[in-house]
Amino acid sequence: MSVGVWDPSAPASGAIDLALLRSVAEALDEGLDEGLEEVSGGLLASLGLETSQWLMQCESADWAVAEALDTALLEALIRFFTLVERDISGWEAGSKSPVIALVKIVKAREAFTGDLRRWIKAHTDNRYLPYGSAL
Repeated sequence: MSVGVWDPSAPASGAIDLALLRSVAEALDEGLDEGLEEVSGGLLASLGLETSQWLMQCESADWAVAEALDTALLEALIRFFTLVERDISGWEAGSKSPVIALVKIVKAREAFTGDLRRWIKAHTDNRYLPYGSAL
């Protein structure tokens, strides 16, 4: 059993901040294909996300706030959350992955491409990505 540290300034689950999502997406560069091993700790720390694993367990409806982002930023977030879940211990999400909710938004815009689907499948070990549970 482990004991975490409660941070009263941390947002509660379900309180996804659009500005934070925009900051994450804009901070990403094209080097994500190699994974987050070198980048992750520094990126998460620079964005104040080291203890934000709760994002990975938010309900799909909580991600509706991301609809305000343009498609390019959504794709950057999809890539980010795909790699974070794969590469950083404690950030596993399974069927609650934010990637699923973000893909739904991109699909609703008819902007989800086969290339992005193949990229997700090639960079994840989560069997639910990109579409979620079959049931």
